[in-house]
Amino acid sequence: MSIENIVIRSMSESDIDQVAELVVRLKSLNEELDPHFKVVPNIFEVVKEYLAKSIKDDKVVVLVAEDASNKVIAGLIRFELEDRVFYEPRLAAQITDFYVRPEYRRKGLGRILVDKAFEEAKRRGAGIVTAIYPADNSIADSFYNKLGFIELNKELYRPCSG
Repeated sequence: MSIENIVIRSMSESDIDQVAELVVRLKSLNEELDPHFKVVPNIFEVVKEYLAKSIKDDKVVVLVAEDASNKVIAGLIRFELEDRVFYEPRLAAQITDFYVRPEYRRKGLGRILVDKAFEEAKRRGAGIVTAIYPADNSIADSFYNKLGFIELNKELYRPCSG
């Protein structure tokens, strides 16, 4: 697939089903990479609700890459604005969800989505952009490193049981 007909825009309510399919793929991939990211049985409905809330939240931005030639949502990027009350710059945009359909990968679309997210984050006053994803996702590591991201935080976990 070509990306010459791609339009980057804000997600609308009419996009929720297509975008939810992509987020479900993303969360299922996370589960494949690490069983501690086991998806809930009703994942599609949960994701649709998550996206519907995202549209209404002024601290959340969801951008979609739509292929204008066939109206397919080729990818998405979602970020949340966070007040880093103790640090400068105070406002950060944290990428929480990012996915490009396999047939649109390796054509520059991921970089375009990240660049558009940076533009929108800056427009909204963010001074930095961060990305959060499972530690075992080497594909994301490589991608973000190529774009100049560096490690900022560590998040450790320990199950409550056992």
